[in-house]
Amino acid sequence: MDSNSIFPLHKILFNFNIFENESLEMLRLSKDKYKPEIDTERFEEVLLKCIDRGLLILGESPRKAIYYHLEKRERVKREEIPEKLDEFVEGLRAIFGSGSFLIEKSIVQELFKELEIPPPREESNDLVESLNYVVNVLARKSRGKG
Repeated sequence: MDSNSIFPLHKILFNFNIFENESLEMLRLSKDKYKPEIDTERFEEVLLKCIDRGLLILGESPRKAIYYHLEKRERVKREEIPEKLDEFVEGLRAIFGSGSFLIEKSIVQELFKELEIPPPREESNDLVESLNYVVNVLARKSRGKG
C-alpha cells in the first residue's frame, strides 16, 4: 500500500462524520455548515452491501468461498471488513493476484451506483483509492459544493 492509503475505514473517515440526507440517507450538515458529518455505521452498511454485490461477478458459491478463505487466512469476517479493509484487500490480492483488480473494480462500480456518485475522470480499480475519492465527494456534497 502506498503512503496515501489510510486504514482502516474509520481512519479514512476520521475527518468526517456522514449522517442523513434525503438522497443518500447518510449526509447532512452539522451545526457548523462547513463541517461535513459522516455516519460511519451507515457508510459501513453500504460498503458491505456493495462488496457483496461486487463479489457476485464470480457467482454466489465463489462469493461464499472468498468470505470463508478471508476469514480463515486473513482472519477477516465479513462484518469486520470496514475495520480491516487493508486485510480484506490484501486477502483478495493473495487469492486472485492481479485479477483482484477486476473484483475491486466491480465493488467500486457498485459503490458509485449505490451512492449515485460519478466516477472520477481517471478511474482507479484500487478499492482504497476509490473509497478515499467517495469520502471526498460525500464531504463536498455535504458542504454544498458537489
